[in-house]
Amino acid sequence: MRPRPWSLYVDGSSTKDGSGTGLILESPAEARYEHALKFMFKASNNEVEYEALITRIELCYTIGADFVQAFSDSQLVFSQLNGAYEAKDDTMAAYVRQVREATKLLKHFVITHIPRLENR
Repeated sequence: MRPRPWSLYVDGSSTKDGSGTGLILESPAEARYEHALKFMFKASNNEVEYEALITRIELCYTIGADFVQAFSDSQLVFSQLNGAYEAKDDTMAAYVRQVREATKLLKHFVITHIPRLENR
């Protein structure tokens, strides 16, 4: 029987004052981890979403989670990772590759699109 996945909620944002991300990670045993990062570089909202996702996947691996279900409110990130949208921009294509490399650390990874209001 496969273990229940860790739930990973990713939300990043970018403003004129900087960019950052919030994270909620819930284990199958209902342990809850919350974390925030401020990025010291300028980035678009989509770039921040990818940075957040990559960082969080690596964090999941570090703490021993190998079955991860990520939730994101970014339609672009979700669609590029699932192949519905092509990453035409070089930067976005590089982020897609980085996520694919990071998820190779895990036994199972799936990303689900959720409405912004449901993203914790």
